[in-house]
Amino acid sequence: MSRQSAREITRSVTVGTSRARATIIALALAIGALAAAVVVLWQPGPKRNDFSYASVAPARDALWTGSVIDGIGFAVAAVALGLAVCLLAPARGAAWANVGAVLTALGGIAFATALVASGVLGWYVTATEALPAEAGSTLMAYFEDNPARLAAVQVPGFLLTSFGILLLAVALWRAQSVPRWLPIAIATLTVLPFVLPTSRALDVIQAVHLGTLVIVAWFLWHAASGPRETRVDH
Repeated sequence: MSRQSAREITRSVTVGTSRARATIIALALAIGALAAAVVVLWQPGPKRNDFSYASVAPARDALWTGSVIDGIGFAVAAVALGLAVCLLAPARGAAWANVGAVLTALGGIAFATALVASGVLGWYVTATEALPAEAGSTLMAYFEDNPARLAAVQVPGFLLTSFGILLLAVALWRAQSVPRWLPIAIATLTVLPFVLPTSRALDVIQAVHLGTLVIVAWFLWHAASGPRETRVDH
């Protein structure tokens, strides 16, 4: 085998592997974001920020199911988003992408653990075969009055994720590997939850925000499946 043919084979394997990895990341991002968006719109269990025993007990199974799907989906989407943007911004915007990917992954995993923990807590506390309703109600009230142990993970996780996503939006803007409107939409929808009151409209906005991540996944898949890197100037 000649040296030239060996180089060609190595390059072919590398390109094929890179495309396969990009496709896996795109699928993970799309599935994770869609799963979290469905839960946000579905809103199983009690209303947002209502963790009273009377509200949780009738919907304990839905609360557990929703928190697990939401938590896993959010964590997967957060990690995959950072990886996706790193691939879409290999040169211009790479530093923004690197820092944003780390912050988004750490924050997303932390926030996801809090989501799952709240669902598990609600399910066990309302299990009347193990804990009488009166005792469960007292325990739930104590948790509502003393949420620091959960908030210490949830709040920093949400803030880290949000800041990381803003950095990733800057990376996409600088890389110009997606249309200009996409990083603008991502950044705008990242900031809106901080200024809007809790409402059904907020659920819709968060679902749309997650939908923009699916669009990022599509551009990554499109770039990976094409003959060369896609550059869009809008």
